Amino acid sequence: MKMKMKRMKIGLRGMFALIMVLAVLAPSFALAATGDVTSIEITNSSPQKMSVSETAKLQVMAVIEGFDNKQDVTEGVTWSTSNAAVVTITKGKIKAIAAGEATVYAQVNGAKAQLSVQVQDKIKSITASPKSYNFVKGSESALPKVSIKRANGKEEDVTSEIVWSVSSASAVLESGKIKGITPGRVLLQGKYGSVTVKVPVAITDEITKVEVTPAVMQLNIKKSKALKVIGTYANGKTINLSKQVTWISSNNNVATVKNGTVKTLTEGQATLTGTYQNQTIKAEVTVVPLLKKLITGQKKLILSPQGSTTLSVMAQYDTGKTTIVTDSAVWSSTKPSVATVTGGKIVAVGKGKTSITAKWGNKKVSIPVTVK
Repeated sequence: MKMKMKRMKIGLRGMFALIMVLAVLAPSFALAATGDVTSIEITNSSPQKMSVSETAKLQVMAVIEGFDNKQDVTEGVTWSTSNAAVVTITKGKIKAIAAGEATVYAQVNGAKAQLSVQVQDKIKSITASPKSYNFVKGSESALPKVSIKRANGKEEDVTSEIVWSVSSASAVLESGKIKGITPGRVLLQGKYGSVTVKVPVAITDEITKVEVTPAVMQLNIKKSKALKVIGTYANGKTINLSKQVTWISSNNNVATVKNGTVKTLTEGQATLTGTYQNQTIKAEVTVVPLLKKLITGQKKLILSPQGSTTLSVMAQYDTGKTTIVTDSAVWSSTKPSVATVTGGKIVAVGKGKTSITAKWGNKKVSIPVTVK
């Protein structure tokens, strides 16, 4: 009986010792199953830039005895910050609170690491230039320039810090350029911190011919006219390019083109040159004032048989400008048996009444004539 009691005491002591050993080793075992943590690092340990309200997830990797590779010990990190008014840190999630600078500290079993954080004012807007692309498959273009505007009004060029991606394999990114692979529409996306700028990209087959309608036009001042542009592919298919052609005017004081629409400004002439891919088209525009009415020097005429007189006709425009159009007007008489008219010269033939009319452009003027 005594022997059994002794054996039981020894068994209890051994079990108690084992429990004590496990209790001592448990914290290290949870993070590094086979050894001590000798050093740690925050994977994005270079100075971190953030904007107010942004968040980021930090990761901590550790060098642990017995492991050839670094191990992720993020879950076991004790975090702290030098300035909670600037950034906070909870379970590895860092949040920017206000503009300023702070240092985030990570600690695991005596091993320490830190991260310097610079917080700037919140980003109000992000803009890419150009805002869209349209090019032929196989060709390439430089990636857009990108700027941001912060809440304090400050603008910054962040082109070199943008992380770009494309929405489909129709385009690829190579050495700071976007290249079209197959025809289609692609969304080019640039990410800066927590904000993203989106740039639509249209990749097309090669156009072999481009035509514009009308190619010659006459417009009044302060009027608009849409240009219709049709492109033809090598396979004969056509596409409406009216909104996609880039136009320049030889005289922006006379006429301009925006989004495929001509807008006239002053009297004169201008040549409009449009380009799409490697094709060039031209349209000629003449801007003239608007004809308001025709004016004659007489309200009515009374003539004797065989008598004659000559009338002059003046065109008046919306600009106030006037022009003599007597010789180019079309003349007529309602009763040639009473009086005839040629080039403004009226000749009385017989007694009676008639009306002499001069027509020029889209206007006309009439004068009553009595032959006594």
